[in-house]
Amino acid sequence: MNRRDFFTASALAAVGLAGLRVAPVKAAGSAGTGLVAAREFQIGDATVTALSDGFLPIDASALIGIDAEGFAALLADAYLPGPTHPTGVNAFLVDHGGRLTLIDAGTGTAFGDGLGHLVSTMTTLGLDPAAVDAVCATHLHPDHIGGILTETGNPFANATLHVNEADLAFWGDADIKSKAPAEFQGFFDMATGAVAAFGDRLMPFTGESDLGAGLTAMPLPGHTPGHTGFMLSSGDDTLLFFGDIVHVGPVQFPRPEVTIGFDVDTEMAAATRARVFDMASADRLRIAGAHVSFPGVGFVEAESEGYRFVPQSWQYG
Repeated sequence: MNRRDFFTASALAAVGLAGLRVAPVKAAGSAGTGLVAAREFQIGDATVTALSDGFLPIDASALIGIDAEGFAALLADAYLPGPTHPTGVNAFLVDHGGRLTLIDAGTGTAFGDGLGHLVSTMTTLGLDPAAVDAVCATHLHPDHIGGILTETGNPFANATLHVNEADLAFWGDADIKSKAPAEFQGFFDMATGAVAAFGDRLMPFTGESDLGAGLTAMPLPGHTPGHTGFMLSSGDDTLLFFGDIVHVGPVQFPRPEVTIGFDVDTEMAAATRARVFDMASADRLRIAGAHVSFPGVGFVEAESEGYRFVPQSWQYG
């Protein structure tokens, strides 16, 4: 753990927070949209439902290793207008072997009205959050665990919470919190509050742990100390939920060395991203990203320089 990188990243993140509280969008299923931001598909015998929590508009100031001009050029190459990128916040519900597992829990009220739609989307689809058996958190940032903290209590009232021990230790460390910028200390409070909401249903893990129902934890450190992916295997099919390996797809797929101010260890985050991209492209591995444009599922293809994202085709039938 390079704590100097953490404090540098914290300062950058604190500066960028104000820019994230913009661009409200209608909640999924709200009057006038006629749409619910969800997509269901199969991985072997498992049914996976991608659920949109909303989006965060991110601009070049939040990233490290690219300037505003380069950022705008890459967005233009992807036929996106800029100067901000509407970064999706996605969660994924896995129904496998009679067990319901939620990968990440959305933002709740952490970032304003443009987000926090996960529970309402589930309800609109007839999915009861209380029926979820397990919540697997890729890490303990607010946009992944904020949905646990509601005015009426934890909506996933019967679920276990699975989190990497390294993230639990980091976000629960009062000394690290005390040295972080004031604007960033709320991240620590939300992390410990979300964990506490599960009481004795907290299930810490380390390394490549078998979490049941075809899910295996895969350590992907850098963004946070315990940042973790989850590999779903069913029959001959696999899917890697890779969390925050990517935040701005049009930039970081072609330029994987570009990092974001929320990374605790920027060098490790970039190295982990390069490793995951190399593995996914070489193995033709399907991935699901928390911040890849909804539904966030597809493939990574190597190019002469960098990579590109190939969205999964719609599954007919």
